[in-house]
Amino acid sequence: MFALPGLLALIPHAAAPVVGFAGLCALIQVLARRSLVVRGKALYFAALLIGLVVWGGVSACWSLVPGHSLVMDSRLLGLVVAGLSLAVASGIIEAPRRLSGFMLAGTALGLVVAATELETGGGISQFISVRPFAGTKLNQLAVWSALMAAPVAALLFIRGQHVFGVAAGLVMAAAVYLLQDTTAKMAFTVGVPCGVALWFCRGRVARVIATGSVAAILLAPLVLPRLGHDWAIFSRVDTFKESAGHRLLIWAFVGDHIAQHPLRGWGLDASRAIPGGKVEIRHGETWLPLHPHNTALQLWLELGVIGAAIGAAFIGGLWWRLAVAPWPRLYAAAAGASLAVAQTVTIAGWGLWEEWWLATLIIALFMQLVMARIALTPNSQTRAADLGAPSTSA
Repeated sequence: MFALPGLLALIPHAAAPVVGFAGLCALIQVLARRSLVVRGKALYFAALLIGLVVWGGVSACWSLVPGHSLVMDSRLLGLVVAGLSLAVASGIIEAPRRLSGFMLAGTALGLVVAATELETGGGISQFISVRPFAGTKLNQLAVWSALMAAPVAALLFIRGQHVFGVAAGLVMAAAVYLLQDTTAKMAFTVGVPCGVALWFCRGRVARVIATGSVAAILLAPLVLPRLGHDWAIFSRVDTFKESAGHRLLIWAFVGDHIAQHPLRGWGLDASRAIPGGKVEIRHGETWLPLHPHNTALQLWLELGVIGAAIGAAFIGGLWWRLAVAPWPRLYAAAAGASLAVAQTVTIAGWGLWEEWWLATLIIALFMQLVMARIALTPNSQTRAADLGAPSTSA
């Protein structure tokens, strides 16, 4: 947990091995405690993730790149096992405050590394990468800051560290807006008002978002591709930002190919091999570089209606679970803000199967589950747990 933010600033792809190691440690801990029992609502999410892995493996039978689909499916299986192990382990961690402290210290170190990189033009990364430094290399850290700013600030505030909580939240928010990543800025800008709305009326707002999210995923092939086919909309967006216009063209191309195989899709991570995808539209831009830059469309394109239904059920379930989670009001709102950030990033951000991105989401969820325990537990009990004394905390 301490190492992840710094790695996101320097070597983002190292996030997956970190999660793999953390997941292995969690699995060992869970097996040692004989806690490998998934019940109730957790079983719902586990079944969906396992179903996604199974369907992804089956899709290799008709995939344009069957070998690659199987390799990607095996990696996805490893991340799912790690994620489920960490989710179960979040309830039996013996020193949650200490772990959260390491995460916060690691985030602070990551921001210092980012500031140093910007000031020196890649003074640190030049020793570990042959690629020239660019501000976009810090995009992953910007997204991490956007994901964790609200939960960290809320937890510190709940624990009575008001000044520290406000300061931590402001510093992480400033990092989001000062770093280059536009997607992180957009996601955080969406997440904050979402968190405010959840604070006022969590149950109703969460259920509305859950319903809207399910509808958005299932209807994505009917709505998003039209934005690229509509010349008036495309020209306005393209004039505002050329890369955004390119996104709309990608979505239009993807929509046409979803229509060819709407039931089964083209195969797991087969976006890179879709016929015509590498044809150049204009200088430096192709119809489909590697992925659709939209999670809903990627699920439809690669895994068809079954993959989209699994994704919709998973996202909708997360919001529905948030509506009834027995967490303090402020922390639940902050967790909802983080979920809104993650979901917004999926609209126009990285490919769904990028391992560093999935690993970042896994660690963010794990830490928020751990911090939820702290938010629910009196100070004296968490201090006792961190010191190794008996504790009655859940």
